[in-house]
Amino acid sequence: MVLHHIDQDDQVTPGEVGISGLGLAAPLRLTEERRLPSEALFSGLDRLPHLYSRPGIAQQQTRCMRCGMALYGSPTAIRPPSFATGPVQVYNVRVVRSLRDCLTEYPHILLEAIADGWRISLTDEQFPEIVDRLVAEMTDREAIEATLQRLSDAEREALAFVAAKGQAKAHLLTRKYGHIRRLGPGRLEWEQAWQNPISPVERLWFLGLIYREYGVDDRYHGEMFFVPAEISANLPPMRAPLPAFRVETARQPSIIRDDQDALARDAFVILSHLRNHDVRARKGVLARHELATVRHRLIIQDPQRLRFLHHICEQAELICRKEGRWQPTRHAASWLKGEPLARRRTFYQAWLEDPNWNELCMMPSVRCENTGWRNDPILARQGILGYLRKCPPNAWLTITSFVESLHNVDPDFMRPDGDYDSWYIRDAQTGHYLMGYGNWGKVEGTFIRYLLEYPLLWLGVVAIGYPEREEDARSFMLTEQGAAILGLREVEASSSNNIREKERSLRHILVQPDFKVTVPLGASWYDRFLLERFARWVDERHGVAHYAIDSGSVRAAAKREVTVQQIHAFLRRVTGGRLPKQVLRALKSWASGDESPQ
Repeated sequence: MVLHHIDQDDQVTPGEVGISGLGLAAPLRLTEERRLPSEALFSGLDRLPHLYSRPGIAQQQTRCMRCGMALYGSPTAIRPPSFATGPVQVYNVRVVRSLRDCLTEYPHILLEAIADGWRISLTDEQFPEIVDRLVAEMTDREAIEATLQRLSDAEREALAFVAAKGQAKAHLLTRKYGHIRRLGPGRLEWEQAWQNPISPVERLWFLGLIYREYGVDDRYHGEMFFVPAEISANLPPMRAPLPAFRVETARQPSIIRDDQDALARDAFVILSHLRNHDVRARKGVLARHELATVRHRLIIQDPQRLRFLHHICEQAELICRKEGRWQPTRHAASWLKGEPLARRRTFYQAWLEDPNWNELCMMPSVRCENTGWRNDPILARQGILGYLRKCPPNAWLTITSFVESLHNVDPDFMRPDGDYDSWYIRDAQTGHYLMGYGNWGKVEGTFIRYLLEYPLLWLGVVAIGYPEREEDARSFMLTEQGAAILGLREVEASSSNNIREKERSLRHILVQPDFKVTVPLGASWYDRFLLERFARWVDERHGVAHYAIDSGSVRAAAKREVTVQQIHAFLRRVTGGRLPKQVLRALKSWASGDESPQ
């Protein structure tokens, strides 16, 4: 790609970069000459340039045709300019400083330090002459190799790390290879600090092999280190210590917990209860006595999960508060009519995008103090899920290796700025503050485990394995349905077709002469939801639900303005027309006030 500075009234010739959202015929490359406004790319070297280009274009590096300056583009979320006529993807274009630019910005004493490290003898040269000599020596391949031979293993490793990264976040580099003292020219000259560097990073700094700049990298905005292109192009092959994401496999666990669609089934119970009862909305959650009413029907009755169940139903817009009452929404009907996988994906997406459910402060091992700091739950979830997607489905993996791998590859997934001292979190047992990177395992490590063992388990994304005691989770598995929820794969067509064929013959609800109703596994959840308006739930075994119709349930439905004609029409439809005559006679009799079945 060719790019140059666009000034007012400049002509952009075919083959040069195009701009999307500005009314141009071609989003990326122009097919004819176009006159562009000066703001289109950038109007001067003194301003941070912005390249507007089509979404999905990878990071690109090029040079200006006029001055030879290196340009580096990476996507960012800056507001499009006012002159844009359509959607615009904005690219921050980082001006890559040359070695000469970097050296020119340094004070005289630091240039002397660099010259000393490269064993260049300076006499009475003026500043520009010193820069010229350094550039000539530091871009010479033989001189570079000679300098590298004098480095320690740790120093070469640090240099290889920065060169491989292109831009290395300052806190990641200094955390592993030591920091650089902030010394002014006077103190630097007085102490001759380059003679005794305190870390591998500082040694590279005093040799002029790495430089600082402010950069943007995905979620990070801050100080970064880089190797000038003139040096990196002449570096010999070096092994970069870039960690890879690896997770260890585990044995088949003795105890397995796989919630599958239990959360959705319990949500059905909540929706049905709210539809058929007058439930007041107090303090934003269902009252304890309301939960006690339906607790015997819930698959999992853990209090923490019940809180999550109610919250996710509200977050997914299945329930709402209206006139002081909890009620199912119109969206709930669509959810009930949907496919099983779609129902689970609805919950997963609602959880993923929820900024209010803060797992960090729900972990029992810590106590978060509200002193003004705030974490980002969405960012933390996305960070973990990005690596969960790299795990093979249907394979048992150790939780410990998953945590350790994230620690090695992306320790700052929850704190992109690398600040481990501003969150006021206490250890629940000792009361001590968990500040500093040394407490990563007690905060981030515990957080990863918590997400796997609780919300991701509840949502049916993973299964959890236990050796003996259920409190001691050791392994996890990304299930086939979980992989489908994450969008990694669709459920195998053959498997789905087999299930549909089996369920097709079992979708009709069976009403028996003794007024007992059997709802098969494949029946519509929405039909079952309507059935509960006039039938009394008895039990559920192996996914098959049993109900009973009696005078009390029919009269309760009549109070909710459900007529016998509606019940009759509904039962004829869901039974395929196979409705016992005595049941129809009993319905009419109960509606007229006769208590005895016919």
